[in-house]
Amino acid sequence: MDMGERWAEYDAQRGRVPSWHPVGVVVQADGPVVRRHYGTHGTAEHAPLAPGTDIAGLVRRQQEAFAARDEPVEWKVYGHDAPDLGRALIAAGFTPGWERSVLIAEELPDSPDVSPQSRNEIRSLYSVQQQAERARGIAVGSPGPHAVPYAEMIADGTSEDGDVYIDVRVQHGEVTAVGWVHTDLTRPFKIVGGLSSDDEDFVRDCTAHWRTPTPRPLLAEAGGRLRERLLEAGFVEAATVRSYHWRPAGTSETTRPAQFLDWLHDDGPLWERFHRDFDFTPSVTSLPAISAPVPSAAWHLHAHHRPVPDLPEQIDAIVQRGLLTATGPGEFVHWLDWQHDGYRYDPRRTDLPGRPPRPGKGTYPHGDYYLHLTDDLRLGTFGDPWEQTLTVWGPSVLSAVEAELTELLGEPIRRRRG
Repeated sequence: MDMGERWAEYDAQRGRVPSWHPVGVVVQADGPVVRRHYGTHGTAEHAPLAPGTDIAGLVRRQQEAFAARDEPVEWKVYGHDAPDLGRALIAAGFTPGWERSVLIAEELPDSPDVSPQSRNEIRSLYSVQQQAERARGIAVGSPGPHAVPYAEMIADGTSEDGDVYIDVRVQHGEVTAVGWVHTDLTRPFKIVGGLSSDDEDFVRDCTAHWRTPTPRPLLAEAGGRLRERLLEAGFVEAATVRSYHWRPAGTSETTRPAQFLDWLHDDGPLWERFHRDFDFTPSVTSLPAISAPVPSAAWHLHAHHRPVPDLPEQIDAIVQRGLLTATGPGEFVHWLDWQHDGYRYDPRRTDLPGRPPRPGKGTYPHGDYYLHLTDDLRLGTFGDPWEQTLTVWGPSVLSAVEAELTELLGEPIRRRRG
């Protein structure tokens, strides 16, 4: 397939509402424009504009939507888009930003040959996960702008339709460069988020590694020296793209309302602390599975031995009201699922009109351990599917939920008082 056909394949995806979008992001369509609201910022992506489109009105409506959320917005315009769009954005107060090339590289049929002179050992970050924080520091501190900043790609997370791949250069046992890419199975390309270094060997070896695991071409945005390195590594220029930026008068939020917990950077370390502090012993026979702190109480989920209509929903509603009372403004609650993806969310900024849904599967343990807890572990809930219990700890949340849970489930089967 030639580059014209490849680019047409990509172009056809622009302006479509995706079948999946990241946790904490609200996606809305307005004619040919798809807006993504992150809370901290927003993006506008558009399909090719039909002749006769009221471009000025289209731009004004997007500004109004982002202004209502106090979100600064980035709007990408490609070289072949309607010339009137760029002019309309400038007239509306948008500022032209960076301009880059859009580069495409076809997949490689075989594993790439690494030159004996190469200074690189390219490895998955998962193989050197003890250096995850070092890798994050290198990636976040590297020159940009990146097509997708490292922190954003980590926050976007994974889904059944895609995954994030992070590769690193290891020299003398230490990570010295980082590259990150996202595979979206609903789209025809793997998207290069960024490369922390434009070193010739690193760019060549890292991108070659990405071109072999799955039969899907790579798409990257780059300018300057990185663009030259990608061209040398086998990429071909397919288009150009310029960014336009606009910031409303209000103050934007500093964090997404809900976020994916990456195992390397967030989820794994939190589980490690929970294991240590609560003596967590996952088992179907060794019960209870945790040593709950003081104060705490544990209820049997079926103490009445009779069906309770919508029991999981009732329990979850009680716990959510308690967490809202027990946490402070801006404080996140972490939701953990044993051996599965976890999330963090702000209970004051989720499950509200225009806001993203609260992530996770609730409080009632459907076949696995489910937890709600704060980052400092001072309060939370632990649902045990094998013992069929719900443990709540922390004085503030316990006082908020104890009466309602006892009325619903009966007296606790265990208590630890301060």
